[in-house]
Amino acid sequence: METTKKKKKRKKINWLYYIVELLVVFTGVTAGFLLNTWRLDNAEIKLEQKYLSSFYNDIVDDEATLDSLIIRGQIKEDTLLYVLKESVVKEVPLTEELAQTIVKEMFYLEWFSPSNDTYEDIINSGNLNIISDYNLKEEISSYCKFTKEVKNVEQYYLDHMDNYGFPTLYKNYHLYKLEFVNEESYQSLEFTNIFLGVFALLQQNIKIYREALVKNRELKGELERVLGRD
Repeated sequence: METTKKKKKRKKINWLYYIVELLVVFTGVTAGFLLNTWRLDNAEIKLEQKYLSSFYNDIVDDEATLDSLIIRGQIKEDTLLYVLKESVVKEVPLTEELAQTIVKEMFYLEWFSPSNDTYEDIINSGNLNIISDYNLKEEISSYCKFTKEVKNVEQYYLDHMDNYGFPTLYKNYHLYKLEFVNEESYQSLEFTNIFLGVFALLQQNIKIYREALVKNRELKGELERVLGRD
């Protein structure tokens, strides 16, 4: 009888000890997991803030560029509009002085070069989803896509000059002397049509610059809100 009691005592398990051990191990693993998750989340937050700050700087640069393009484009449009009123509208022969004004404006070309290094970097690295604000992410993508549309519109102007403007000027305008070959060179229907095309396409460029500037400032406001700069 005494031997049986001893056997029963040897078989008794200290469940409290094992439960405590299990809790210690579980707590350690959980704490390690949470700490690692916190580190990853913290790193992602810092990376997101870095990207958003860089986006903001790009947007500020674009805003200044677009604003400048609109102002100078409007001055150019006003100049060409004056020539249009003085010749085509009044149906009088174009003078050489006015023709020289047209040539000067046609040769002076400016284009929008968006600051898209940050967007290209985040796309190529596959980190676009690191931006936690879904609406902001969509607005950034929408704006960057619209800047490509701006380039497409500008291309119409460049194609017009490449296909019609420059070839005609090379044949009829002395680039070294800065003068026309003869009177017919600037009073021809061909030259008038080139001028009218430039005027129309310039207005088209200014219009899309203004649309881009509106989108730019909307995105700038959102970035300022998220970054706490408003």
